[in-house]
Amino acid sequence: MRRLNLLASIRGLPRDLQLLFWSFFLWTFGLGLYNYVWPLFLEQLHASPSQVGLVFSIGFIAIAVTLIPGGILANRYELRTLLIIGWIMSIPVPLMYYFARIWTDVIPGIILLQASGFNIPAFNAYIVGAGEKAKIASNFGIIWAAAPLGIVFSPAVGSALLTLLTIRDLFLLSFIFFTISTIVLFFIKRQPPLEKDARASKLEVPKSIPEATLLVYLAVAGIALDIASPFLPLYFHDILSLQPSLIQLLGAAQSLGGATFAILLSKRADKASRGKTMALGLLISTCGIIGIILTGNPLFAFPLVFLFGSARAPSLIGYSILANIRQGASRAGQYGFYLTLESLGFVAGSYLGGMLYTINPAIGFYTTAVSFLALALVAALTNFQAKRAPAADSQDGKEFKAPQGDLKELLVLVEWQY
Repeated sequence: MRRLNLLASIRGLPRDLQLLFWSFFLWTFGLGLYNYVWPLFLEQLHASPSQVGLVFSIGFIAIAVTLIPGGILANRYELRTLLIIGWIMSIPVPLMYYFARIWTDVIPGIILLQASGFNIPAFNAYIVGAGEKAKIASNFGIIWAAAPLGIVFSPAVGSALLTLLTIRDLFLLSFIFFTISTIVLFFIKRQPPLEKDARASKLEVPKSIPEATLLVYLAVAGIALDIASPFLPLYFHDILSLQPSLIQLLGAAQSLGGATFAILLSKRADKASRGKTMALGLLISTCGIIGIILTGNPLFAFPLVFLFGSARAPSLIGYSILANIRQGASRAGQYGFYLTLESLGFVAGSYLGGMLYTINPAIGFYTTAVSFLALALVAALTNFQAKRAPAADSQDGKEFKAPQGDLKELLVLVEWQY
């Protein structure tokens, strides 16, 4: 049970990462007020399932084209500033949704919201730069757990509010939470660019089989996940005849699973095989999505969607691998390239998922399950261990020793300067 003590885990983070966690939590709380009924809102604006998939795809294209430039910016400019700029970009989006009257009206808003994610490479680099090297995987798991955790509580709040308000009204509350979360970021410390990062290649591509395997994994996992994930609310509404307030609660259960497994699996990855831990998360998620389709029962949907929430945890472990797998990589450059390919996977998955849902709602979910099983096999058989780094190196005339601690599988020199 100690692994699930989230508050203790947060208190164990450095001050700046604690603030980053709470800022991310508040932002995702605002997002979660409407996130799980967002496809239903698009239906109210007369969008078909394929058009719902198209809207998601447009958003993911917007973030995909920003991530490599975002990685370059994170190497050359101060990280806190980039985080704040991205957060500020998201603030007007709920108001844009509030005034939408047809489904095409939301497109500028979702483009802006997703484009605000250009700072994800800076976000990941900030986590690594502000924490201990021996706890990189667990720090990633805890900070990123703020996202599903924020969406654990807010759908329950949104569910209660929907008895009094409309989905449209929820956007006004989201606007408030986006604003507060941005203010919190002004209290974290600055992280200036590193000289070696500023000299880094603009495009950092895989240079080993494990790196290439990880790249393929992230892209295919993005496709597989978004074939199903955006359409679960529609499935619950169209097939199981559930009301929006209950769908919000199912979303909360899914997010609780995401937060739980992000912490459990990331802590396991600090001490055990990363590839096998990623495979475990995929197997758990597969059980969840298959169970939802086979049972077709709203009561069973709650524990099963909780299991499906583990789907993102393996990718978070993948992010931590990127922080350690290769010497000489810049703080954020490789994140930009990998996250771009992952986002393109989301583009393809959401568009394909919309078409499959139109044909038969169950087909996309079975496709996701089969894809997860194949990815689990690949992850379990891949050795994500980097070559052993020298015991020491020289940086600016100072000796720098390879980190020791929980990251036993990745004995590599990570050249971070604080």
